[in-house]
Amino acid sequence: MFKNKVIIVTGSSTGIGAGTAIKFVQEGAAAVVLHGRQEAALKNVKEKCEKAGQGKTKIHVVVGDVTDAKIRERLITETIDKFGTLDVLVNNVGFCNSPILTAEAQIELYDKIMDVNLRSMVVLTQLAIPHLVKAKGNIVNISSVGGIKALSMFTFYGMCKAAMDHYTRCLAVELGPKGVRVNSVNPGSIPETELASKSGATDEHMKTFLKDIVAATPLRRVGGVEEVADLIAFLASDKAAFITGIRAVVDGGLIVQ
Repeated sequence: MFKNKVIIVTGSSTGIGAGTAIKFVQEGAAAVVLHGRQEAALKNVKEKCEKAGQGKTKIHVVVGDVTDAKIRERLITETIDKFGTLDVLVNNVGFCNSPILTAEAQIELYDKIMDVNLRSMVVLTQLAIPHLVKAKGNIVNISSVGGIKALSMFTFYGMCKAAMDHYTRCLAVELGPKGVRVNSVNPGSIPETELASKSGATDEHMKTFLKDIVAATPLRRVGGVEEVADLIAFLASDKAAFITGIRAVVDGGLIVQ
């Protein structure tokens, strides 16, 4: 499905990003660029990718914080230098914390969430656009149902994801005439991700939160990484050639409940 395609997946050391990278390899991508801050975890994902692709997919790794301008530039320049093109950009990097809005020092947390989840994504995308236009490629932004549905203690995270969704729509309008599609995927609760485990909430709060989420979800369960990766891969593929500017929700029906 991705023969001759070169793909960047940010935040691919764990969770949805790792699962998505492996999915692209399984679907025959020519090259996948992995990114994250955890070198050991990225090495593990690289090994899984190489096994899944049986050596047919080239894997390149960029280690570093996406809020660092040098790392963003490396992601794009090394991809082009090594593979000559960029066909798909998956903006998956995410940081989450669970603030009490009346607590002190929340502006510092707000700034960090917005920098990681929104600003860095926008800047990286700007660097990638010329190459995506040349390749008639596409972008998949990994958002959240938190950008659609108000969730207790996830206010700043939800704010940045709502902004990401609108950025997706606006970018789809701007880049559509140039042959570039832009879509977002909005997962519901995916407990096996590092994002969920490091949200800043206590174990007790997370157990209660997940119990309430399951009770409010029509399918009465949480989601899995592979289910999200399947949707990302579909939107990035030629099977979705006439789809752009959408917010694709994979949440078991949570937002319609």
